[in-house]
Amino acid sequence: MDQMEHIHSVEVDGGNFYLAGHHGIYKWSGEGWALVGEEFDAMGLAIDNGVFYASGHPGPGQSFPDPLGILESLDEGSTWTSKTLTGEVDFHLLEVSGDSMVGVAANYGVVVGTQDGAISWSNIATPSLTSLSINPNSGQQFLLTSEGLLYLSEDSGLTLTEVTAPSGSKKVEWSDKSIVVATDSKLYRSSGLGIPFIEMPEFFAGIQDIAASGANMIVLDEQGVHVSSDNGTVFSLLP
Repeated sequence: MDQMEHIHSVEVDGGNFYLAGHHGIYKWSGEGWALVGEEFDAMGLAIDNGVFYASGHPGPGQSFPDPLGILESLDEGSTWTSKTLTGEVDFHLLEVSGDSMVGVAANYGVVVGTQDGAISWSNIATPSLTSLSINPNSGQQFLLTSEGLLYLSEDSGLTLTEVTAPSGSKKVEWSDKSIVVATDSKLYRSSGLGIPFIEMPEFFAGIQDIAASGANMIVLDEQGVHVSSDNGTVFSLLP
């Protein structure tokens, strides 16, 4: 993975696994990681119903302003067009569900969101966070982790309520099948809001990011990239 230094985030689309890194978007081919499409510094990556969204900084062959705002791809990352906030915002965390988008605008140090497909944006008052994830079935709901705790907003960030979750929760993923939280070394899964989290069997070393879709999960930690196709029962460390 030397050519993919500085991996910023991971994503799952059906049974396909993706990394967003300093040189672009990579897809696992079954034999190795392959760069998809154009080279650029992909700081944030989100996938919603097969549409790819990315943010960061333009690559050597791109003519987009810096920062990228949000780019959109309808061909799984092969080509990109400007979606919104081009030349204005560098999103280091980005979540998309339908017309709802929430992201951490790193160059401004704020969390912003839209409910109308990026026509209008507003600041969202949140505590210092380590991750956030939108409900794939309801764009007004999202979860975030802050100082080891898990919080829920049901009104696009106007209010936050603490959710019972494992101590030390630092990452959260709200997928189509479950809610997964991660501590430094463990994953915990719940089948929905208000349902207790169950500890999953695998141990990790310094979890940095997680993503899930259906029975497929991906975890980035200090050792590398781990994937599972059986709801996290068994993970494989990819080369």
